[in-house]
Amino acid sequence: MRRQPRLLVINPNTSTGVSQVIDALVREEVAGAAEVQTVTASFGFSYISTRVAVSIAAHAVLDAAAKAIGEGARPDAIVLACFGDPGREALAEMTRLPVIGFAEAGLLAAAAMPGTSLVSTNGMVWCEMLGELVLKLGLGDKIAGIRSIESVADDARSIASFLAMEAKALGAERVVLGGAGLIPVLAEVIAAAEVPVVDPHRIAIGKALRLAADPQPAAADAPAPATETFGLSPFLKQALGQPAPQLQRRSGGS
Repeated sequence: MRRQPRLLVINPNTSTGVSQVIDALVREEVAGAAEVQTVTASFGFSYISTRVAVSIAAHAVLDAAAKAIGEGARPDAIVLACFGDPGREALAEMTRLPVIGFAEAGLLAAAAMPGTSLVSTNGMVWCEMLGELVLKLGLGDKIAGIRSIESVADDARSIASFLAMEAKALGAERVVLGGAGLIPVLAEVIAAAEVPVVDPHRIAIGKALRLAADPQPAAADAPAPATETFGLSPFLKQALGQPAPQLQRRSGGS
């Protein structure tokens, strides 16, 4: 009997509360069709809102994946649960597994639909970085604009009204609204919005489940290990093909 596919879900921020929200969404979406392990970054920021935080989160993601895989069963796919995908390409290189980020999955899905899309999240810096990702993916002609909701009240109706107004002004057919912190209100926003709202989180989870259910052979060649590292966690060193840390004697000491 074929085993269930395994999904590793990584929250790049340090908030266990956010991890619980993400884990609940993943389990709802896979509906028992996969084993789910959700892990939280062990260092970094509880809320990622700057480029510094994103850079640190990318390291934390690699470390969390290395630890989870080193301590347990190897997953068939990884969900990078942040609408910005910090460290996604490096994580795919290190693990040689499908790594599906909330942002990339949502943007690609929206770009495959007719017309253009408005992308929205909470935070101007995130909007800048998402704009860079849009260009990197070659989707500039499919994205009408990127807007932050940070100036809008937190209630779902206010967010829905803002998104509908912005989409209409830009001539966008739909809105891609992402951010793990928005997951609890997203269903209400979708119900209240006068424009179709794409949920990138569920899209990413569904894509990860499909890839995990039909795993491909790992690449034959592992990434070349760094010639020298210092200060990395034991699990991350192992994932990078480094020898186990050893105590070294200081010259002249005992």
